[in-house]
Amino acid sequence: MITAERRIELLSRVPLFSGVSKGTMRKLAALGRETIHEPGKAIVREGATAHALHVMVEGTATIRVKDRVVGHLKPGDFFGEIALLDKGPRAATVSADSRVVTLAVEGTALRGLIESDARLATHLLAHLAGKVRELDRQLLD
Repeated sequence: MITAERRIELLSRVPLFSGVSKGTMRKLAALGRETIHEPGKAIVREGATAHALHVMVEGTATIRVKDRVVGHLKPGDFFGEIALLDKGPRAATVSADSRVVTLAVEGTALRGLIESDARLATHLLAHLAGKVRELDRQLLD
């Protein structure tokens, strides 16, 4: 069982949530659920509708795009943060190399929290605006 303190620690590593208040972080942590994935099984599949952010708690996983390995995940890493804000298709398949435990935060639950917490909504918009600026800068370079 993932403790409340551990949930907060894990979620605070996600850049999307950096700088949110402690109260909001506690609310975010309460939204998370522990999920277990067996070795060799896909945690998420490329092209599938995205529903949740996952933060790695235990184990390792491999990221594949079009069957090509593009990365590896270990405890503390995360994936699917954009899934929290839209229901678009997954950009990659993430498969468990070993028994993997993740803390999953469903997008629908987060959207409910955003609707009730204007400061969180403002924080997320500012974070996303920063990402857009970064992408624009990369395109112009």
